[in-house]
Amino acid sequence: MQRPDSRKPWTLWLLVSVPVIMVAMFVIPYTLLREVDAWYGSLLFWTVGTAAVIAINVAVALTWENEQ
Repeated sequence: MQRPDSRKPWTLWLLVSVPVIMVAMFVIPYTLLREVDAWYGSLLFWTVGTAAVIAINVAVALTWENEQ
């Protein structure tokens, strides 16, 4: 059995980045992209942010081990 603190250090940084990305996905379109009249400005930002969160989740899940 593996101790919880023996995870790879980069997984912690990835897990911390998920809430940061999620907050940015709400704040940036309504502040920095407010003047963009085209709807695809926010859509592209949300698509890239969602893809980043999915990639982070996959990367962290690949580090999990089967505990028995």
